[in-house]
Amino acid sequence: MSAAPVSTAPAHSSEWDLIVSFPNLCRAAKRAARAKRCTAGAARFLERLEPEALKLQLELVHGTWRPGPATTFTILDPKEREITAAPFRDRVVHHALIDPLEARLDAALVPETFACRRGKGTHRALDHAQELVRRHSHFLKLDIARCFDSIEHGVVLATLAPFELDPRTTALARHILAGADGARQVGLPIGNLTSQWFANLVLGRLDRFVLAELGAPGYVRYMDDFTLFADDKATLRAWHTRLEAFLQGELRLSLKTRATILAPVSQGLPFLGWRLYRGTRRLRPENRKRTHVRLRSRRAALRAGHIDGAQYLAAVRSVLAHVGHEDTLALRRTLVAGALAREDELGSGPQAPRTASTAAAASTTPPRTRAPRTATTTRRRTATTTTASVPRRPSQGATRPIAAAPPLR
Repeated sequence: MSAAPVSTAPAHSSEWDLIVSFPNLCRAAKRAARAKRCTAGAARFLERLEPEALKLQLELVHGTWRPGPATTFTILDPKEREITAAPFRDRVVHHALIDPLEARLDAALVPETFACRRGKGTHRALDHAQELVRRHSHFLKLDIARCFDSIEHGVVLATLAPFELDPRTTALARHILAGADGARQVGLPIGNLTSQWFANLVLGRLDRFVLAELGAPGYVRYMDDFTLFADDKATLRAWHTRLEAFLQGELRLSLKTRATILAPVSQGLPFLGWRLYRGTRRLRPENRKRTHVRLRSRRAALRAGHIDGAQYLAAVRSVLAHVGHEDTLALRRTLVAGALAREDELGSGPQAPRTASTAAAASTTPPRTRAPRTATTTRRRTATTTTASVPRRPSQGATRPIAAAPPLR
């Protein structure tokens, strides 16, 4: 099976010059700093943006740049994973390398893969998967075992070879893969932009095998989580055997046995935290519980003063917007009723004013999302309608909850 992508037209001769250009490095610094401007590394780099970009440019041009030591930490939600946080100037280099090549790299990927791509994402992946659920009777859900940790650097470089990159570009990619000590031969650090793209391109070879060699009529992949569809189990079993051989022989990867599911679509396809049926989709119980825990932890952070009211409301709106894409009215009502902070708690947090008048405090509270009740009377003779505003009657001893999200539909 050839590793050649779908489209690998040679880059323009100025490819390397564009990567190491001063404007590209400045843009890369600003992109790397998105949502991280308050971190020490990003703040120091952006404070001296021009001299720092010039220094980085000289290192890249002369071939002396090497990755710095990274910080690693472990997260447990939704599962235990080790995350690698590269130094900020390394993240600038990652963006400087990927951003000019993104259009070419993306063109080599099939439409059926949705992770880390512009115009794609989880919700479009769910829509595509549910459409396949409606069209087919059975699915085979598979997952790569320790995908990022298991990808060999030789496989990555072989995947990049058909793009005919400038030798200096390939050398830069090799340095990024090798890491700070220069000795790493296997594994991509989770958290790096380059790791996401390298893994996506390697698994792009899997995509082409499934579609071109197996001829699967239905397929969807989100990073290392992928599903094939057919109308009988025998076909899917045969494909499973061939997939195992391809992954081990061509990509040096293996399937996660306990994550393999072969079942009729009537049982529901578990995909990206949801269970998809032909007529609806439901948030999986473990994800529902995790959503409640996440909101309660944000409320505890608000009470402790670790975040302010605006940050808390942004987190709540993000959660409700995510679950609001599907048929989750009952879930959203439960979240609003049981997990939201009270209005008097919005005053806590590091950005809350120490002394504020009632009017000033009210200005920081979002407007009510529910309109006041109205009483309407219609006279039959004149067919005139009059509307009068009826204020809400507060209950004794109750505290009105904040309006933390758009109205539920």
